[in-house]
Amino acid sequence: MPSDLVSLFVDAVKVEAQSLRERPMAEFVKAYLNGLDVKVVEDTTAPLFHGECGNLVCIPGGFDASRPAVALLAHMDTPRPTVNVKPVVTPTRISSDGTTALGVDNRAGTAVLLHILREHALSGARANFIVVFSVGEELGLYGSKYVDLAPYNVQQCFVFDCSKRPGTYIQSCVGCSLYTATFIGRPSHAAVAPEKGISAITMAAEAIRRIPQGRLSPTMTTNIGMVNGGTATNVVPARCTLEGEVREYDTRVIEEHLAFLRDTFHAVASEFGGAVEFQAQEDFAPFRLASDSDLIRTTHEILISVGLTPNPIEYLGGSDANMLNGKGIPAVNLGIGAQNPHGDDEFILIEDLVKTAEVARAIITRTSERT
Repeated sequence: MPSDLVSLFVDAVKVEAQSLRERPMAEFVKAYLNGLDVKVVEDTTAPLFHGECGNLVCIPGGFDASRPAVALLAHMDTPRPTVNVKPVVTPTRISSDGTTALGVDNRAGTAVLLHILREHALSGARANFIVVFSVGEELGLYGSKYVDLAPYNVQQCFVFDCSKRPGTYIQSCVGCSLYTATFIGRPSHAAVAPEKGISAITMAAEAIRRIPQGRLSPTMTTNIGMVNGGTATNVVPARCTLEGEVREYDTRVIEEHLAFLRDTFHAVASEFGGAVEFQAQEDFAPFRLASDSDLIRTTHEILISVGLTPNPIEYLGGSDANMLNGKGIPAVNLGIGAQNPHGDDEFILIEDLVKTAEVARAIITRTSERT
């Protein structure tokens, strides 16, 4: 089994499929499951976020939507290109050659769920679960935002996407709000009449100087990730846009910080004689799963059954679990050992890849026992 799973993972990372361009990975999934007793349904959500394809819902033979079901999820997109990846496989780990990302986020989760789906289909067993391969996760959790699991009677979700090692799982996660601030000045010729202009870039720079960024507390971060403005070097810039985010477990704290940002930006614009347009919206909601909830009890039982020690953590990175919990479907994000995600030093230990497959198998076996 390890060699088959490793080979599948190596093949999967070579598929170039960044966010909203997941069609090649969708075709890879369909080809791998072709001929098996697994129905693959592509939903119609792609136009909602201008993507190439929708989410793939994989339904094993014998699935009964009239009975409670669970969903296992991984996302098909990678945040960085993998087209030139050269996987390096040693007896203990898989990495790239150090010149590209490996794509371990989330090809590890995708490979594990594909492997387990095939194994289950070939066994002829019956269990009440589905596997969902989502899209656009890295850009904004688009797939999980729009996926409709109601027709499948899904009561619990297990997301295979946490970079921590197997045994660790995310019990609570921050929410995130995005904001855009567009400073509006007055254009003029930068050499002939600079005094007639009001520089939007200067306003934006002063606004950035006045606000804190980075880790504001153990549970809160904020960041300006994009700055765009100006039209030419000889024109006093009339517009400059800042795009940023605020993350925290408490939505009230997020709202308070957004109000502070808005007031600070308006004060700066007023001092310069310009204006600012400020907009903010929730990207994803926070979640906190109760320790005595059925999902957490189930998660502990599954992890213990495969020889792992459950390790619940709080986390500052969002995932499909945020969207699913926000939609009222209990979802936990499980550690799969996708280490150093998004960097050129990404890797996964083969023992973690194998153990993650054991976790997935245990989830499916549990649904089989209750069918």
